[in-house]
Amino acid sequence: MRSNKLFPMSNNADLPNITGFLTIKEAAQILALAERTVYEYVETGRLPAVRAADILLIPQEEVANFRRGNTGRPRKNTPPWRISSGKNVQHMVLIHVQIRSGKEDTFFQRLDLIRQENRHTFPGTVIRSIASNTAHPEQITIILIWRGTVMPHKEDINVALEALKKDLMDELDWDTAQYTENTVLMHT
Repeated sequence: MRSNKLFPMSNNADLPNITGFLTIKEAAQILALAERTVYEYVETGRLPAVRAADILLIPQEEVANFRRGNTGRPRKNTPPWRISSGKNVQHMVLIHVQIRSGKEDTFFQRLDLIRQENRHTFPGTVIRSIASNTAHPEQITIILIWRGTVMPHKEDINVALEALKKDLMDELDWDTAQYTENTVLMHT
């Protein structure tokens, strides 16, 4: 791997705005990657870049079309279905909630901030997802799954949910939210 001497980070806050190109930092933010990872992708040719003085610039179109690919080892076999028993049964909370009209952009900005600051992690969850309905993108489903052996007390879950609700109060219509608690019967 090349040192940062070959790809220096400019501390100049007045970088020129060259239409159609992004800095490493801008590309990293858009791709939700570390700047170092973007440098590696440029170095290995996965992302093309051009040099303007001491700054690497990546074509905006390349960033928009970039696909990370699979991380880790690809699965060779589909995992079998499993039925948990005893204390290892999984518990799921589903929350269906609407994005407030006109708050779509703000909602996605808040989600990105939550991700960046690693907030609302719901300790003990084996899965936590926030999904939008394909047919009705304004409908959001929050999915939280715990194994019975690590599931926190109901009061702790409620405190964590209230913190999430407070953080997204302006963007989501919590008054019409529908909550369901489920026991997972079978999973992979």
